[in-house]
Amino acid sequence: MLIVSTLAEVRHIQQSRKVLQAQRAKGQNRIHFKKEDDSRRRAICSTLCTLEVQVTVYDATGIRDAAEARTGCLTAIVEDMAAAGGRRLTIEQDDSLVHSDRRTLYAAVRKFDVADTLAYEHMRPNQEPLLWVSDAVAWCVAKGGDWRRRVDPLITQVRKLP
Repeated sequence: MLIVSTLAEVRHIQQSRKVLQAQRAKGQNRIHFKKEDDSRRRAICSTLCTLEVQVTVYDATGIRDAAEARTGCLTAIVEDMAAAGGRRLTIEQDDSLVHSDRRTLYAAVRKFDVADTLAYEHMRPNQEPLLWVSDAVAWCVAKGGDWRRRVDPLITQVRKLP
C-alpha cells in the first residue's frame, strides 16, 4: 500500500486549487489519474510540478495486512503533520474506511499531542482539488519508471513503513 500526502501552505492553497481545476477536461468534475490517457497524464504531471506543494510518499508495501498498512500510514502522516505544525488533514473519502480511519486518527492526534491543533476530515475528490495531487503522485510512483521521474520534483520524502 502506498499513501501519498500533499502538504501546502495556506498562502498557496487557493492558487493551487485554481491551477488544478483549470486542468480538468470538459465535463470532468475532478482529475482521476487512472482514467486519464498518457498525453493528459504527462501534461498534468508538468502542471503539478509548478505547484507550491510538498509531497510525502508513505510506503507500506511491506505490510501484508491492508488495515494495518493503512493504520501505519495514517499514523505516520499525523506524526509528520505534528512535526510540521500542520493544521488540517484532508483524506480522500472511501465510505468503507471512514470509521476505521477516524479511530486511527483519533488515537494518532492524541499520541502526538495535536488533538487541539490538527483537524482532520474526509472529503470526496471532487470537493478538494489538492487530493488530485496525491492521487496522481501515487499512480506515478506505483507505475515507476518515467512516470515516477515526472513527479520526483514534488516528492520531498519517502517514508518506508516497517
